[in-house]
Amino acid sequence: MKRLIKSVVIVTALTLPHIIMPNTEYGITEQIVMAESETPKEHTQSVVSTLAEMYPEDTLPTYVLTTDLPEYITAATTGVDDQDNFNIFYYAEDTPFEVNDPAVNRLTPIASLTKTTYQTEEAAIEAVNQVLDLQGDEVDLGYDITGYLQGAAGSTYLNWQEGNWSLLIQANNMNEEDPVPLAESVVKYLEEVYLPEPSSVGQVRLSPAEGETYEDNTVVWQEDNVVYQVKHIDPMQAVVMTGSISEPTEK
Repeated sequence: MKRLIKSVVIVTALTLPHIIMPNTEYGITEQIVMAESETPKEHTQSVVSTLAEMYPEDTLPTYVLTTDLPEYITAATTGVDDQDNFNIFYYAEDTPFEVNDPAVNRLTPIASLTKTTYQTEEAAIEAVNQVLDLQGDEVDLGYDITGYLQGAAGSTYLNWQEGNWSLLIQANNMNEEDPVPLAESVVKYLEEVYLPEPSSVGQVRLSPAEGETYEDNTVVWQEDNVVYQVKHIDPMQAVVMTGSISEPTEK
């Protein structure tokens, strides 16, 4: 069985890229014709390959979209000059756009990946802000994993640990959300797919309902003095997207 533990990380809000330079190798009309001649799968492979060339020192996600999102993925980045600190914002649209097409400035991200490098490993660990709260009513999540359920201030919290990872689902009581089904799905997924292995700490923080923004679900982990953070509008896909870093998929 494949089991990994992650911890929760709180990172400051990201700033979306404001100015993105177009691809100057081709004219705008040529770029549109070239993009629209690609199938969604071909376009996804092109986006993934482009990002991999831009950030060769890091392994990036390959599985970002869900079946209920528009089928064309694209991305905007904060540039390649600083390979130690960068943001990648992912978009799902009905028409294809190249990576860093200026048109994405008016679009809304569905996910992001952030890399932040700290001066020391201790600072990176602290930035993850791992939550360890294994108190409350025990819940069997399957596969010999026990979750701990407790309520406070209009929310129900479900916590559990796997390896160096801490996982937390916060459900809204007013919306009658139940954190257990999502937790069971995450546990089942982690039986088959590894998440990236933190050096010391990692944190998953999810909301059962699909979020209003891509910042509603986060997966954060520390590798030496570097902190990586994945965000996604869909809670389960936040985990799957992170898993596609350690175990790439064509989906």
